[in-house]
Amino acid sequence: MMSRSPADGERATVRALVFSHLAGIVLAPVVKALWDRKVFDLLNGPSQWTGLDEIVEHTHGNRGYLRVALRLLTSFGWLEEHVSDGGTHRSYALTRAGVLGSSVAPPLYEEVVEFVPKAIFLEDFLFGTSDEIVLPSLQELVARAKSGWGLASDHGPESAKVHDQIRRHLDGMLIGPAMVALARAGILDRLGRGPVAMSSIAAHQATLGCIFDLLAAQGWVAREHDTVRLTACGQYAAQISTSYGVTVSYLPMFNVVSTLLFGNPRIPRLDESGVELLVNRGMNVWGSGGAHQTYFKKVDEIVVEIFNRPLNQQPQGICDMGCGDGSFLEHLYFVVKNHTARGTVLDKYPLILVGADFNKVARRVAKQKLRKAGIPNFHVIGGDINRPAQLASDLEELGLDVHDLLHVRSFLDHNRPYIAPANYVRGSREARSTGAWAHFGAEITADELEENLLRHLRRWAPYVGRFGLLVLELHTLPPVVAATNLERTPAVAYDGTHGFSDQYLVELPIFLDCAREAGLRADPRHQCKFPPSELATVSVNFFAAGS
Repeated sequence: MMSRSPADGERATVRALVFSHLAGIVLAPVVKALWDRKVFDLLNGPSQWTGLDEIVEHTHGNRGYLRVALRLLTSFGWLEEHVSDGGTHRSYALTRAGVLGSSVAPPLYEEVVEFVPKAIFLEDFLFGTSDEIVLPSLQELVARAKSGWGLASDHGPESAKVHDQIRRHLDGMLIGPAMVALARAGILDRLGRGPVAMSSIAAHQATLGCIFDLLAAQGWVAREHDTVRLTACGQYAAQISTSYGVTVSYLPMFNVVSTLLFGNPRIPRLDESGVELLVNRGMNVWGSGGAHQTYFKKVDEIVVEIFNRPLNQQPQGICDMGCGDGSFLEHLYFVVKNHTARGTVLDKYPLILVGADFNKVARRVAKQKLRKAGIPNFHVIGGDINRPAQLASDLEELGLDVHDLLHVRSFLDHNRPYIAPANYVRGSREARSTGAWAHFGAEITADELEENLLRHLRRWAPYVGRFGLLVLELHTLPPVVAATNLERTPAVAYDGTHGFSDQYLVELPIFLDCAREAGLRADPRHQCKFPPSELATVSVNFFAAGS
């Protein structure tokens, strides 16, 4: 029998659980690494406040990544941060929740962190030749999860709340990889259509049964003999299962987070073939693709408006910097073809598509995808988001004018390779961002990061004035906002995955201020943020050059 649809309250409960699971995937390895290096001993020392300089000195840690880690705990509400001397001095103190959490969580986190090397390959163990390596430890951890990890719930409301947070973190380290494995194999889709016999699923039955036991304890599936069905909450969890994809894709990085914090911060990011070592890129693309559908609807509205203008006011085509596998360009082509006036006259006024990407493998895949889709008039070329002048030159060699194109990019600006601002005197800008950033472990201060972002956007301003720049971007939240809204935002997980992988999230208002200072004006008709509140971590902006 089909389960009923979840009510709004149940959906909110599931979302809150997912956000807690994602936070756990990030926090558990970080807290364990800090615990092993006795950082919590420093924070529990005789002085209420412990300076960042003192933590770096005692741990011999990499300052930039330590800042990322300490900001994570601040955003989670376990630390308070005090900033003085114009942002040059930072000190930290444990909150009451932090005292309770750090006294209980580290040994429990250690249990699940030891499973990370196996969780990275859970799909392979579940559907591959053997599950002998993963099964015993998974069975033991699932039994621990079903028993609540041994955490008491009767020590007062404050302690109970912290214990519940820790339980969700521990569960998330198992549920996240499990949901990704089931979703990518199409099993959640099958369950979404009705009950499924476990024996009909081509997977190792013992490991599969273990995973379904875990999800049953979460209240997301019901098992009756050989039959499994989704509950109402499980139906919604399955629908949003891609939400786990991006965070789980960074498990290889969190497997070495102790090295990033306290060892060699320049550990290899790529193998000899150019394959990324610290992120499962295929899983990352899958996860982000599922999450981005909502944002693309707003992008479609903007593109439709542009290509419904009089022909002499339309761009010749679209240029996607950081085109990846070409999916975004493919999508935009069919939006124009099927939903705009321009689409009716493509035989006379062809739409030129340009995909630019730094990654050679991505360029090859993009060419194959666009060719397979039957899309004409496309070019896929090398591109560096930090070098728009080079893009203009490369387009000129193709007989194209960079100014004749609509420029788009999807979640790329925060992932630009870092270039230290030349001749910049640290402290000459008044920093406003609360973010924490690193470049191979070295700290980037807020004023320098904002100057870098300003110069980055200013380099683009001369090239996008005619038809504009359409940007989807990811943002951070101030720790005080994140800490008071943990069940309503995935900001903690975003900050962890991006902070340790040298990506540069800033708050939405600061991003817009830097764009304005760079000479890029956001069209208010086409501005959108998700969610539409102070918790916005994603924005869509259509920029034109000019004040």
